[in-house]
Amino acid sequence: MIQKIREAIGLFAANWSLFSLIVLTVWLPGSILLVYLRLYVFPEATGGDEFRLAVQEFRISSAIEFAFGPLYMGAMLYAASQLKKGLHPTYSESMTHAARRSFKLLGTRIGTGLLIFVGLIALIIPGVILSLRFALIDAIVVLEGIEGSSARNLSVQLTRGKRWNILGAVILTFILLIVATFLVSFILYFPLELAGQNENFVVAVICECVINILLSLLTLVLFLFYWEAKNEQSDGLNHDNQ
Repeated sequence: MIQKIREAIGLFAANWSLFSLIVLTVWLPGSILLVYLRLYVFPEATGGDEFRLAVQEFRISSAIEFAFGPLYMGAMLYAASQLKKGLHPTYSESMTHAARRSFKLLGTRIGTGLLIFVGLIALIIPGVILSLRFALIDAIVVLEGIEGSSARNLSVQLTRGKRWNILGAVILTFILLIVATFLVSFILYFPLELAGQNENFVVAVICECVINILLSLLTLVLFLFYWEAKNEQSDGLNHDNQ
């Protein structure tokens, strides 16, 4: 699990410009919108209530992720798969492939999300278990073109024996991302505090963009579990055929 995180960081670091451009396709305009609403719309609409402001911002952020997440995550997954094959994918190639699979991914995500939501309502643990079983669905839809229940069934097969490692890797990645987010925010906002400013539109947008780029690391971590599982599956089939 530590190895997957290190490999994901290395993959991102070696191709940061491509991955950053893919993420910013969605999250540059998304960040501009969120920061504008946060600074100039939500404070007046919520009467300055911090909790209500956070809820409103979360709703908008979730809506952006729901609608456009399949596009940029699909492009990242395609680019990562080509890089693992030793190829050199371009931005346009990655985005074009993701656009072709984005509606399949969105539909599969909706169905999967409903199943997980029901599991969380019934009890927290079933919801977590379903999340781990379906953890590789994005890569399956984007890279294999399989969707719906077939994608979920394949994800269950590929995650078998790996779910605790996936859970551990996700938790560790989130911890790293929380620390990185804190450092980014401190570095960007510390000069503002020295200048006696509480907020700055440009700095806030940059901060949002950098954080969303960093969050994409989780996509690469899960992709590497998918890549390993598929290779093991192929090796097993070749061994049986021999």
